[in-house]
Amino acid sequence: MKRSLVLILIVVALSLSAAFARATPPSGVASGTVLARGTAAETLVIGTPRTTTVTKKVKIRVARKVVIKRVKVQVESVQPLMTCGGSNACETVVQQVTINPSGHTGWHTHPGPTFVAIAQGEGTLYHSDQAGCPGHKFGTSSGFFQPSADVHLLRNEGSTPLVIYAFYVLPPGTPNTAIRTDRPAPVNCPSIP
Repeated sequence: MKRSLVLILIVVALSLSAAFARATPPSGVASGTVLARGTAAETLVIGTPRTTTVTKKVKIRVARKVVIKRVKVQVESVQPLMTCGGSNACETVVQQVTINPSGHTGWHTHPGPTFVAIAQGEGTLYHSDQAGCPGHKFGTSSGFFQPSADVHLLRNEGSTPLVIYAFYVLPPGTPNTAIRTDRPAPVNCPSIP
C-alpha cells in the first residue's frame, strides 16, 4: 500500500513539473500595472452573437379547419460568455501593460472576457485554435476582444514599446495574481514563443 502511494505521488509530481515546464511565461513585459478595480452588480450578459434556429407551432385557420404546422425560424441571439448580476456580481479590472520590442505575453488565458485597446505601438495577436497560427496586427487606437477560453499570445514585433490597456470582467474574488493563466505552447504554433 505504501509503495503504491509513493509511486502515485511521484507520478503526480512529475506530471505537475512537466506541466509547469511547458508553460510559456511572458518575456520583455516591462510592466503590468493594475490601475483600477471595481464590482459590477448590475445584470449584465457578455457574449458573442450567433444565429439560432427555433421551431414553433403555428395554427392557421383555413376555411373551417385549423391546420397546425411546424415552422423553423432563424433568430439572432447571444452565446453567453459571462453573466453578472444579483448575487453573482462580477469584478472589473483595468490594467496597463507595456511590452518592449521583441517581447511577448506568453501563451495564456484569462478567467473572464477581456477587452484590449492599443495605446501605443503595434502588437501581433496569435490564437492557438487557428491553423498555422496566423498573426493579426493591431496598431495604435485599435482594439480587440478575447473570450476567456481562448489561448492567445500578443507579441511586440515593432521597434518601439507596445502599450495596451486591458479591461477584464472577472469572476468574484479573482485576485490580481490570477488575472492570467500561463498555458503551454500549442503544438500547432511551434515557431511562436
